[in-house]
Amino acid sequence: MERGGIRCKLKDLENKKLSDISQEEFKEVLNVVRQEISFLIRNNIPPLPKWYERWFLIFCYLHEEKKNLSDLEIKGLYKQFFEELEENKFLTKNIQEKLDNIAKQVDNTLKEAIHQIENYDKNIERSSKNIEKTSKEILSDSIMPQIKEILGELHKIREQNEKLRYKMSEYHEEIQQLREELSVAKTEAEIDFLTAIPNRRRFMRALEDFLKDFREKGYIFSLIILDIDDFKNINDTYGHLAGDEVLKDIASVLKFYLRANTIVGRIGGEEFAILLPGIDIEKAKSIAERIRKVIENRKVHVGDIVINPKASFGVTQVKEGDTLETIINRADIALYRAKSKGKNRVEVEV
Repeated sequence: MERGGIRCKLKDLENKKLSDISQEEFKEVLNVVRQEISFLIRNNIPPLPKWYERWFLIFCYLHEEKKNLSDLEIKGLYKQFFEELEENKFLTKNIQEKLDNIAKQVDNTLKEAIHQIENYDKNIERSSKNIEKTSKEILSDSIMPQIKEILGELHKIREQNEKLRYKMSEYHEEIQQLREELSVAKTEAEIDFLTAIPNRRRFMRALEDFLKDFREKGYIFSLIILDIDDFKNINDTYGHLAGDEVLKDIASVLKFYLRANTIVGRIGGEEFAILLPGIDIEKAKSIAERIRKVIENRKVHVGDIVINPKASFGVTQVKEGDTLETIINRADIALYRAKSKGKNRVEVEV
């Protein structure tokens, strides 16, 4: 099939009966689908019917042409064939749950099918043995040919069932592997690779949930944004690898010194954010001050180099009428004030 100038031979399988599709063709389709879905989730593109079909053509083309492209190059290829590129739309929890449910349903259906085939095969085996036993007891030359013919047919059915069971088992393994890869892709889409804490996308989604709970249930919370002071100087003086170690150390401090229900995230290069559920601005300021002192006394060892990082903090509390933009803006204002007052300090903005 050719669409928009892109050729995909696998799409021609749509015109075939399921029984006519070979095992190798089925595996090829599964491989293309796995790569496509992993890409969509990794790049936050909803797998809606219109876009799903287009992306399938793209990954089918890459598979058949044996091309290995980066995500950026794949997006460029999409634009080349389809002009518009639908991205940066959040995969909602509802869509993610539906994807997981579909994968589970397929998994359960295959398990049940394999189970039924195995039971059917056992029934045929029992019937064959009963017929063989009865035929020995009858010892009639007149019906022995018919009995042998029946046994032969049953043997053929058992062979076909065994082949089908083997294929179904293989497909089941493929589906399980796809589910695992979907889970990994979803995790990678929400976690900062370097620091292993939530990335900006995941943190902002959590902040939106907190705002919703405040509007609907009155649950208060506070937001802290912190920025490592003179981080560019650390990179320029000691190198980016040393800078990476500082970022990982700051992330470990936030994970270790904050409560389990606190949400932390890396929302920029050297910028981190903290969500404190049920905490008012005065307590949030105290928490920020405690974290500031911990960071101030840290020593990050990179080979023979010892780096003593410091950070500035902006603190604010949610209030009536807040949106994502307004609450972040207040925390940013407090952070910039801390920077302008000499850095390594905590400021609040109500």
